[in-house]
Parts: sequence; C-alpha cells; structure tokens
Amino acid sequence: MPEAGREKFLKRRHMIFAAIGSAIGLGNVWRFPYMCYQYGGAAFLAAYIIGLFAIGIPWLLTEFAMGHYFQKGAPGVFKSIGRKWEWVGWFPTISAFLIDTYYCVIMAWTLIYMFSSMTLAWGAGEAGAHQAGDYFFKTVLGLSESPAHLGGLQWPIVGALAFTWIVIYLVIYRGAEIIGKVSEVVMSLAWVLIAAILVRSLTLPGAVDGLNYYLDVDWSVLKGGGVWFAAFSQIAFSLSVGMAGMYAYGRFIAKKGDITNNTIITALCDSSFAFLAGFAVFSTVGYIMQALGVSLKDVTISGVGLAFVTYPVGISLMPTLNRLTGVLFFLMFWLIGLSSAYFLAYAGYMVPLMDKFGWDRKKVTFWGCLVGFIIGLLYCTQAGLYWLDIVDRTVAFYTLLLGGAIASLVVGWVFGADKLREHVNATSDIKVGPWMDFLIKIVVPVGLIFVAVYGGFMQDLKEPYGGYGSWSNFIWILMIVVLIASFVLQGMKWKDEGLNKYK
Repeated sequence: MPEAGREKFLKRRHMIFAAIGSAIGLGNVWRFPYMCYQYGGAAFLAAYIIGLFAIGIPWLLTEFAMGHYFQKGAPGVFKSIGRKWEWVGWFPTISAFLIDTYYCVIMAWTLIYMFSSMTLAWGAGEAGAHQAGDYFFKTVLGLSESPAHLGGLQWPIVGALAFTWIVIYLVIYRGAEIIGKVSEVVMSLAWVLIAAILVRSLTLPGAVDGLNYYLDVDWSVLKGGGVWFAAFSQIAFSLSVGMAGMYAYGRFIAKKGDITNNTIITALCDSSFAFLAGFAVFSTVGYIMQALGVSLKDVTISGVGLAFVTYPVGISLMPTLNRLTGVLFFLMFWLIGLSSAYFLAYAGYMVPLMDKFGWDRKKVTFWGCLVGFIIGLLYCTQAGLYWLDIVDRTVAFYTLLLGGAIASLVVGWVFGADKLREHVNATSDIKVGPWMDFLIKIVVPVGLIFVAVYGGFMQDLKEPYGGYGSWSNFIWILMIVVLIASFVLQGMKWKDEGLNKYK
C-alpha cells in the first residue's frame, strides 16, 4: 500500500469526478435556488458568474496548485512555506472535521426521508401537505424548545447516522484509489437522478409560474451589497474551498496533471448542478402554489425547510409517481451529501493527520469516523437542530471565510502568487497571466472579508445570531477553540522534521 503522501487518483476522470463530488453538496439544492430568487434572478446569476471567476476559481486553483506543488495536505503546505504558518493549514482542517460531524447528520435525515417516501409517512394529498412540517420537526427531530433542552436521542437518526459513517469508512479506508472510482459512480448517478427529477418537476401543473419567480430579473439589486454578499458567500460554500480538502485532492493529481483545466471543470460543473437544481425546486414550488392556492411567501424555499418540508409537501400533492419521486429525490440528496462527506473526512482532516504523525491510514480512518459519529450524537438529540445551526455558523461561515482570506494572503504575498502561477502554467493547457496574481493577493481575501463582515459581524455583533440569546456566544467561543487548537497542533512534532522548504 502506498504511503499517504504518494497517493494518486488512478485516472484523470477520477480526479475530476472526486473534485466535482466534493464541490456539489446539499447547498446546491437548498441554498442556490433561493439566493437566485431573492436577489433578482438573472441579476444574481450575473453577480455569481463575476464572483466565480474573480474569487471562486482563483481560490480553488490556489488550493489545488499548492497541494500539488508541495505534495502535502493543508498543514503540510503552510509548514513548507514557513513553520510559523502551519496553523493556517490546521484552521480549515479542524473546521472540516466539525462540519463533517453535523453534515452527516443531515444525510441521516435524508436517509430517513428516503424510506419515509415509500409510504408517504407524513401523509398523502392535501392532508399530508399540511402535516409535512410537523412530521419533520416533531416526529423526526422531536425538536425541543431551545439549545438548553437536549432531551433524548432520536434513535432513527442515530441508526441512519451510523450507517452513513460506515459507508464513508468503506469508501475512504483504502485512500484515493477507491475514492476516485466511487466518485465516478456516485456523481454519474447523481446527475442522472437530478435530470429525472427535473423532467418530473417540469411536467407538473404550475411549474412555469414557479420558474418565472426563479428567473425574474431585477437588475437594480446589483447596486446594493446584498446580492454581492449572497453570490460570493454561495461560491465560498459551494466549491468546498476553505475546508482543507482541496489541498489534498491537488496532491492526488498526477505529476503532469492539468491543474487549471481541472479547476475550471470542477467550478462550472458545480454551478451547473446548482442551476439545474433550481429549475427542479421552483417547478415544484410553482406546483405547490397552484395546488394549495397559496402565494410564494407561504412556501419555504431555503435551508432545511426546503428539503424536508417543502419538497415533501410537493410529493404529497403529486398526482402520480409521488413515492418514486420522493425516493429518487432523497437518494440524490444523500449521494451528493456522501461525496462531500467523505471528501471532508479523508482529504479534509485525515490526510493532514497522516502527514503530521505518520499514522496508519486504516487506523486513522477508523478512529476518525468513530469520533465523528460520537460527536454527531449531539445533533441527534432533540436540540440537535439548534446546535447544528450554531456550529454551522461558526465553521461553515466565519472560519471558512477568514481562514480562506488568511491563506490567500500567505500564498499570495509570502509564498508568491507569481511562483504559484509558474507552477500551474507548467502543466496546464490554459495559461493564466499576471492578472491571476492580483486576484489571489487582493481580490480573493478582500472578497472573503467583505462577506464575513457584511453578512456576519455586522449582524451577529448587533444582536444574537438565530435568536438563541446567550447561546449564540458559542459561535465566538468555538472560533477561539479552533484557533487555539490550530496553534497546539502546529507545536507538535512532525514525523519528518526534514520537510522541504521552498527556495
């Protein structure tokens, strides 16, 4: 078995499918369509495309290229730049671990709904439509009053979570070779499923009305900061950058692999999936509006409510093939979640641990999955949704954005954006010019800091996030813990203190 540092994807298409799978996730379905609707339809798409080329692609290119250059995961990359910068790599690594602990719980909900769709457990017809919310919040989650009231474990979620982690373990314990093969199958099936769901959704009565809301154009929104915050934040969350894993995936690219091409394909496929998902979502929303005689404001079109309340409402109301549509939708949802979950687990935090301490892959994957499952039990309690939201705000927003900004500054100004560009151009058909240096050194960090300040600090320092009162202070506490843990890990000895420094 090859060492972790010598792993490679067997074929180029395995790398592409793995990278696309890591990028395409739950947010493509439940976040992108809502953002597009809320911020002027085509106007949001314009802002999104600008952000994709100004921030998303340069950021993703940076992570791929740095992992490929140093043949290390995130902490090893920044240790190679300079010992004092190693913590910059541990910051997203720890965040990736924390994200995975609750991300897998959402996948567990998805499994429950896949089986529930077989019997329409929340009810059929208009009665089922009105009961869908109670089924999710009361039956599945058993939601308590506040984060302070943990209550008991919801055992169906625990069982589905255990199954999810077992699957993740089986995918990753043999490393990149199997991950690439599995990703090809998983993502191919996910694309087939979203296409089938899209066709079914477009045939529903009222689908066109829903699409009109989805793509309604309001160019005036481009004058405000909201649409730019929405577009830039969606790009940051969707491409799976700032979570350490893309450094490891870059390391797995063949020595003469085309980094730029892989970056562009990954970014465009991720965006295309999200755009198609929007058609499926809003077609169904339009049908719900017509079937129930309600307005758009009465239909939840974002976040967990979209996936686990609104779509089940649509399934209940469908005249035919409702059970099959539900099974296919939640199977697709689980698959795109799986590809992101094993990316976060293996590339995000297990590869850095193997790099740092020289631990055996099978042991790291076993204990990494087990600890992830145990911590995930917090989100299986009756207060799980509250804690999931609080931790998500911390690590999938603040640490992701701030960590990405700091990493871009270190790469751009300390390592040298010009040196990165030379490495990329040496193996890529598509050459990038000096303008890429400006994007990496200035545009990416400024854009990420803008999102963190405009959509985060300006709101959360004014009033407690999510209406959680003093419990929202855990956002700041957890950020400090992640930062301290990053410096603690930096202080530990590497298995190979002869790690090469760049000249």
